[in-house]
Amino acid sequence: MRRMLLLAAAFAYMVLLIEAVRAAVAWWHGEATLGLLDYLLIGALPLLAWIWFRHFSMFRKDCAKGACALPDDQGKPPASGR
Repeated sequence: MRRMLLLAAAFAYMVLLIEAVRAAVAWWHGEATLGLLDYLLIGALPLLAWIWFRHFSMFRKDCAKGACALPDDQGKPPASGR
């Protein structure tokens, strides 16, 4: 159940991030059909980008310590047991 909630939250986050980028591009190109939700998404884009780079991207702090390394690079066997 917890895994499904995390998966749903991750999916919702990615939808928000993609829609915020879409709204920002539409705003940049000067489309006049932007609504209140689009402007809220544009305003939330810096926060969404910060969350992405802080927790999910390969540029986060843990990657310098080897958290993003492949199992072969860490000296551990793969999780599949091969």
